[in-house]
Formats: sequence, C-alpha cells, structure tokens
Amino acid sequence: MVNRMFLGNFLRAFFELFIVLDPFSVAPIYISRSSILSPSQRSKLLNMIITSVFFMLLLFTVIGDLMFKLLGVNMSDFKIAAGIILLVYAVASFLNIKLSSTEVQPESMLVPIATPLLAGPGSITVLIYIKQTYGYPMALISLILNVILIYPIFKIGDRIVELLGRQGVLLLDKFMNLIIAGFSISLIRMGIVEILASLH
Repeated sequence: MVNRMFLGNFLRAFFELFIVLDPFSVAPIYISRSSILSPSQRSKLLNMIITSVFFMLLLFTVIGDLMFKLLGVNMSDFKIAAGIILLVYAVASFLNIKLSSTEVQPESMLVPIATPLLAGPGSITVLIYIKQTYGYPMALISLILNVILIYPIFKIGDRIVELLGRQGVLLLDKFMNLIIAGFSISLIRMGIVEILASLH
C-alpha cells in the first residue's frame, strides 16, 4: 500500500513538472539558437543549460517560497518580469538587433533557453507545490529525473540542425521568435490578471 502510494505520488510529481518544463517545445528554440555554434560549442551550451536549469530550480525548490516572501515578490510579479524579458529578447532576435557583443558565445544563449523558458515561473511554481504537497525528497527526485531527460531531447537537436540546413534553421529561428513573443505576452497577461484578481 505504501509503495503504491509512493509510486502514485512520484508519477504525479514527475509528470506535473515534465509537462510544465515541456522540453519538446523548447528544443526547437535550442536548435535555432545553437545552429550558429560549432559542434564543440553546442556541446558546451547544452551542458551549461542542463547545469544552470538544475541549480536554478534546486535553489527555488529549497528557498524559493522564503525568498519571494522576504523580497515581497509573488508569482504574478515574477510572470510579468519573465514575460518582459522574453518579449524584449524575441523582438530583438526577430529584427536582428544585437543585445550583446557581436562575438557569439554559448554563455550568451542561456537566456532565454535555460531561463526563463525552462527554469521559469511555471516550473518554479510546480516545484514549490510538489515540495509543499509531497515533500522535499519527491521534489528533488522529480527535478533530477526531468533535467536528465532534457539532455537526450536536446541532443537530437544537433542532428536536426544538420538536416535543416542554413535556410531551414533561419526560418525556424524566425518562427520560434514569434512563438516566444506570443508566450511572453501570455505570461504578462496572466500576471496582470492575477494581480487585478487579488485586488478584488
């Protein structure tokens, strides 16, 4: 009975986080962003994404709720902030506006892939919920397994880059920028609606 309950809680926690992380939707963005890098740089970027996502989400799992309380920030505020960052990034990328130096490095691509697309408001909220509902161990197990799954899903992207070619990747990049812009607007809208609802 105990094992069955543990398994049920584990499956719920794992899939709740997996659905919110949604690595299959983020993978095309990784493909379009990393296409201009060399194979070794793409490998470095992927390792940095995995490491960054894990430690960022681990931090928020452990002290995220306390941190928000101390700073007076709620999840609605966080959604609006993340949405604005994503919107600026998407518009600049779509219009080929450089936001950093002309030299492209893997470190500069952690935004928006590692955060706020993967380690963002949704995944942070779900992990805090899992921690409060099922406990720390379940939250940590779900986090570790989900982050491990991101690696092979993104790794397939290296093969897709080779198949698409230069023009295909360019078209994918522009399309994904539109998707990111739409997602950013939805985050801002949700944050505003939640704040207005709390005022009533």
